[in-house]
Amino acid sequence: MQFIIFSVIIYITFMLFVKTYKEIKEDQNKELIKNMEEYAKKEKIKQQKSKVLVKRKITKTRNKKESINVYS
Repeated sequence: MQFIIFSVIIYITFMLFVKTYKEIKEDQNKELIKNMEEYAKKEKIKQQKSKVLVKRKITKTRNKKESINVYS
């Protein structure tokens, strides 16, 4: 009789542990996804800024008679 009660207590404890573990993992996954989305937004903004800053007119001269405009 005691063995059965002890087994039931262990089973209930194990099930509670599994349920708690799943909830913790789900929270971690949600937080990870949120962080990845924020990082992607920041990278997109960073790339857009660099494109705006790069566009400038550069003038180089070959020989003294020719001048060439280069956009980078």
